[in-house]
Amino acid sequence: MAGGLHRHLSTLLIHITFQARKGQIGDVMAYINSKVPNPGFHADATDGFEVSRNPSGTFNLSIRGRFQPDWLGNLSSGLSRNRINIISGTARKIRFSWEASLEIMPDRFATDLKNIDFITVARDGVDTGPAVQITLEAFSLGRPELNGGALYMEIKARDQLGFLGALLNSLAFYALFPERMIIETEQGRISDRFWIKGIGGAAPSDAAINSLRLKLEGFLVK
Repeated sequence: MAGGLHRHLSTLLIHITFQARKGQIGDVMAYINSKVPNPGFHADATDGFEVSRNPSGTFNLSIRGRFQPDWLGNLSSGLSRNRINIISGTARKIRFSWEASLEIMPDRFATDLKNIDFITVARDGVDTGPAVQITLEAFSLGRPELNGGALYMEIKARDQLGFLGALLNSLAFYALFPERMIIETEQGRISDRFWIKGIGGAAPSDAAINSLRLKLEGFLVK
């Protein structure tokens, strides 16, 4: 067993050294995340991500791990800073870990996807960019008692770079975080659905819901 572990670590170090010499730090982190278990996780649950190209020319980002409640906002804002738009996707919390699959599309000024460590982006809550101003065409909120203790929110809007990150940051201001979301963009129109809870998975309070409602009303196109 010791010999097998030694060979595994040797292979890992060779790969890291080779990628580091090429300057592909994102590839190094992705490789480590895919090969080294995160302490405290179940054996089959590790942090990691994969990026693949779709036939349509967009990309699919699959990411998994145990993240803090605001990780989706961090990831969305980070993608926006790197000029990458989220077209569609799903994310869901399963026990203590998250799994998400996002269809993304970089614009021509975007950071090369090979140079982005998406795990770090999801964990980095620092946003040095200017605040993104978003607008909504419509929204609706469903009571937690009718949705398994989660506040159901449905959003309609025109497509806007940075929209999802700005929206999720608005939720986080009221200590509200999605435990599941479905993102869809078609013909320049956003149609997103969220199931939202408070800290520790608690049902959102009436005060938080009312504050969020007022915030969303302020985003509506006049």
